[in-house]
Amino acid sequence: MYDHVITVPGQGAHRPGMLDSWLASAPYARELLADWSESAGLDLLEAGRDAAAMADTAVAQPLITAAALLSLKRLRARLDVDPGRVLYAGHSVGELAAAAGAGYLPPGAAVALARERGKAMSAACATAPTGMAACMPSKRDGAADEAIVDAIRAGGLSVANWNGSHQFVAAGPSAAVEAFGANPPAGMRVVRLEVAGAFHTEAMAPALEPFARAVARAPWRAPDSAMLGNADGSLVTGPDDLRQRLVAQLTSAVRWDLCAESIARHSSARTLHVELAPAGPLTKLAERARPWTRTVALRSADDLDAVPALAGSGA
Repeated sequence: MYDHVITVPGQGAHRPGMLDSWLASAPYARELLADWSESAGLDLLEAGRDAAAMADTAVAQPLITAAALLSLKRLRARLDVDPGRVLYAGHSVGELAAAAGAGYLPPGAAVALARERGKAMSAACATAPTGMAACMPSKRDGAADEAIVDAIRAGGLSVANWNGSHQFVAAGPSAAVEAFGANPPAGMRVVRLEVAGAFHTEAMAPALEPFARAVARAPWRAPDSAMLGNADGSLVTGPDDLRQRLVAQLTSAVRWDLCAESIARHSSARTLHVELAPAGPLTKLAERARPWTRTVALRSADDLDAVPALAGSGA
């Protein structure tokens, strides 16, 4: 069992100004962000306050990674964590910050790799109009999970995210996504997502080669902590395994449902679950599935105030 589970959200959780509280709360944060900006070839501070810029996948992904790693550095300053007693997991691009937290990558390299990932995926999105939609049971007479999956596939779409708690994301050609949302199957709610394309499907195939080259150049090292992989929720076995997983993830579904099951198996009632900035969605999923879970979502630096009390209660 792990004492702490640290998770990182993916695209969709980010928002303008999400870096500001972390910059204001630590004197070293601005210098760190400047270093990471140089590594990524992107002014993260300026981009992090620009809603229009953040709509670009190539900008959003390094920003999410930077926010997560700034919050992790502050968390480590407030919480005495034994690396061998921590389990990391990230949703989609959140895997890169999770990898840095586990020790597989230096933080600056993770931000730079997120930039390369975002650029490769953004270019892939430009090759054909694709999109995504969140799918879940309707509040009345809601469809079962199996029926939702079957309906998505019958609509000519792929299940790109299996998020657990009866939440799925459908992805594919824009026309098919629009048609699916315009006439939802019985017992389902369908909400179009504001994303550039069909992530985690074959639509991202053009991104594989450029991202694989970036992954090969990154300075990988042996980890200090355990980490789960998005594809199946199993423990990553080392740098070679992680490199292969990160590349394959571009065109394969995120199985957060399996990650959540694995997290539950590796947790006790005393385990503290912390979602790094820009936090929220993974904590909500955890609380729906296991309401007794001890959670902290680091949406801003102020949320760190909840960590010591929770970490100490019952420990």
